[in-house]
Amino acid sequence: MPKKKKTSASAAPPQPPQVYEASLGAGGAVRKGLLLTTTQAEARRRAGQDVVVCGPTLSANRSLAGAIERNANGNARRCPPHARAGLRALPHYQPDPRPPAGHTFYETPHRQAL
Repeated sequence: MPKKKKTSASAAPPQPPQVYEASLGAGGAVRKGLLLTTTQAEARRRAGQDVVVCGPTLSANRSLAGAIERNANGNARRCPPHARAGLRALPHYQPDPRPPAGHTFYETPHRQAL
């Protein structure tokens, strides 16, 4: 008779995403700065500055990034990592239409901020 897999009833839920100041580095890398509240992140985005959403769950990261951008600037467009930005570029949201400048980046399982 095959063995049953053990299930963990006490599995911890994934950590919620966190938002940081962001700056661009070499090869399109996104560097994390200070930890921000959502309100602070929205203010930075209205001012044309970059932020990055970091966490273990892609859907949560993407959802929060989109919400920050829409709350800060109205309409937002989701963009994949731009090849011209470099190999370490992250997907992001940006205002649609522009201005302001800047992006709300978010991490994926294979692309993280530094």
